[in-house]
Formats: sequence, structure tokens, C-alpha cells
Amino acid sequence: MKRFTPLAVVALVAMLAASLVIGHAALAHAGNNGHAPILIQSDNDFTTCSCVASGSGTTSSPYIIGPLTINNANGAAVSIDGTNLTKSFELLNLTIAGNSTSTDTGIVLNHINPGGSQAITATVYGVQTSIQTNNVGVLVENSNYVTLDGAGENPKGQGVGETGAGTINKNLSGAIDVENSSHITIKGWQMSTNGPSINPNWVTLDPGIQYWGVGGVRFFGVTSSTVDHNAANNDTDVSYALFDSNQNTLTNNTADYPFTMNYLITDGSSYNTLNNNEGSTGDFIGLMVADPLPGTGTLATYGPSHDNLIENNIIHTDGPIGNELSPVDVTPAFLGGLVVLNGTYNNQITNNQTWGSFGSDLAWAQAVPNSSSAIGVTTYPPTLHCNVTASEGGGGVANRNGNVWTGNTFQIIDSCLPPQ
Repeated sequence: MKRFTPLAVVALVAMLAASLVIGHAALAHAGNNGHAPILIQSDNDFTTCSCVASGSGTTSSPYIIGPLTINNANGAAVSIDGTNLTKSFELLNLTIAGNSTSTDTGIVLNHINPGGSQAITATVYGVQTSIQTNNVGVLVENSNYVTLDGAGENPKGQGVGETGAGTINKNLSGAIDVENSSHITIKGWQMSTNGPSINPNWVTLDPGIQYWGVGGVRFFGVTSSTVDHNAANNDTDVSYALFDSNQNTLTNNTADYPFTMNYLITDGSSYNTLNNNEGSTGDFIGLMVADPLPGTGTLATYGPSHDNLIENNIIHTDGPIGNELSPVDVTPAFLGGLVVLNGTYNNQITNNQTWGSFGSDLAWAQAVPNSSSAIGVTTYPPTLHCNVTASEGGGGVANRNGNVWTGNTFQIIDSCLPPQ
């Protein structure tokens, strides 16, 4: 049998020790000690960032960045500008925590596939992803064909499953903000305790973050995108919001305990579909389709919202709690379960289950400006419904602005709405 010489033994021991040190250092770099913020602006940056674990940058074998920990970044923890990129990438199981300042963002994806077609694949993925205590968890802007996948879709129903999901929690303004983009997929995330408790602008429905925050998922200027099988809990002001966004689909999501509501469609958002979602315990409203009031700058800028399909959703147990009613009333008088507000038209509200909401389960209303109110509109009590005089289309107020309610179940319905 061949024997090692003393020198060979020494060399072997040295090699083993070195490999252990390198392995330990790599684990520490990726986990305990953390990684420096990552900035990708060119294909070459993937080779110099010391962040790529595997892959060749092709669509079938994207560069894999992660698992990594990045904490307390001054600005963005990961920022990728795809203007000049030809390489595909996946951000896998990143752990990111920051300081909740106005500049802190967990992940920024900008100008990905800027030509509008899918030249590269761009993905944030992983059930072990954790993004928390930033200002915004993930920001996608001026991009196309990006997938944000927390890998937690519930195969048996709405929301996320019991085996876990990627988490985006405790971010000052909100979890996921998508702006001026298309073909974005957001699925399988658990989003908890994101966003500020601020009184939004009920008069103009201004889409600015300073008036609504990001909350759970915010779309602004987004088209042809999907939000599916996510769970939003205690995200304020809105769990899921569409501003000036068209032809998007929200399906199989759950939403609970927001201030002010769970689902909002407004500011020219049209031809969107909300199907098979659940929303409960909204402080004021479960789901609302709304136009700004006539004469406001936002209505002039974005136009009316119309032709949205709201079907097969479960909206229930909404309403204010004591400190929202006194000593200063911040509850709008048009509160309810499923609310169509102001002059929006040709929306289909079909086969939804609604019950247990303050005001009405099904409501058609108009905000009334009130300069003496803490929130700029007349507050509850009493409920102010069936007072719509604004119309942006659909045959006018006499035709309920073309809005159709049919096949919905309820406990209380506004008297001006048709039998179901």
C-alpha cells in the first residue's frame, strides 16, 4: 500500500486547513458579516461585484446572486440598471435590512428590458428572501418582463401556503412599488407591517407616495402585469393599489388589517381584473373603484377609471375602530365593503361575497369636500351614500354611470343599487 511521505502529509494538512478557512470565510462573507451593497450597470459588473454564485448570464443559465446578506446600506442594497445589460440574472434568497430612511431601498431594478421586449430574464426569487426595515422593500421602475417570486403560493387556495414564503416586512413606506413598467409578475410574497398610517388625499386621490404610501403592492403607470397569490397583512394605507394602471390582473391574493382599505383602483386605471381575492378588516373600505372629483387636477391628468372587472372576491368585516372615530374623526362618510366612488363608469361588480361592513356591503357614493374636516371630506357618521352627481361616462348618473352590480351576496346594500 502506498504511504504518504512526511512532506506529503504536511502539504495535505495545509491544503485541508486552507480549504476550511476559505469555506468559513465565504460563509461569513455571505451570511454573518454581510456583503457590501451591489451596483450593476454593465455586464462587466457581474464579474467584478464578488456577488455571483453561479450561472453564465444566459436566459437558460442566469447569473445567480445570492444567498447574501446586505445590511444598513446607505441607499439601495442592490441596484441594477438594465439600460446596457445583455446578461440575465436572478437575485436568490437575499437578506436585506436597512435604516428606514427616505433613501433606503432593498432592491432597485431600473430600465430592465427597456426596449419593451424580453431580451433578458430578471428575477427576484426565493422562500428565504427577507427584506425589511428599509423605506421601500423592492422598487421596479421603467422596466418590462421582471418577475418577483417569493415562492410561497398556496396550492390549495388564496394567499401563501403554510410551508413559508419570501417576506417583505416592516418597511417604512411599503413592500413593493412598481412604476412606469409592464409585464411585471409579483407572486408568492408575505408582506406584513409595511407603510405609514397617514390620512390620504380623499378629494383629489393624488397618487403621490406622500399621500398614500406604498403599502403592500403599489402600481403607478403599470400595464399588462400580474399580482397573484400574495398575502398582505397590516400594510398601510392600502394593501394593493392601482394608480393610472391598465390591463392588470390581481388574483388569489389575501389582504387584512389595512389603514385605510385593502384594494384601490383609481386615477385612470381601466380594464383591470380583480378575481378571487380576499379582503377583510379594512379600517374604512374593503375594495374601492374611484375617480377623483370633477375639477381636480388628477382627473384632468389621468382621466377617469372605467371598465374594471371585480368578480368572485370575498370582502368582509370592514369598518373603523374607536380611535378613528374620536377624538378626531378620520373616517370618510362613504365607507363600506365594496365601494364605487364618484364618476367612475362601466365597471362590472359581479358574484362577490360581501358582509359585515360599516355603512353598506355594496355602496355607490360620492365624496363631499369639507374644509373643516380633518381629512378634507365629510366624515362618518352618518353614512353618505347614493349621492352621486358626477359622471365621466356610461350613460350618466341615471344609468348608474354604466356600473353593473349583479350576483353579489350581501347583508346591507345601498338603496340606489339594483337587486342582486
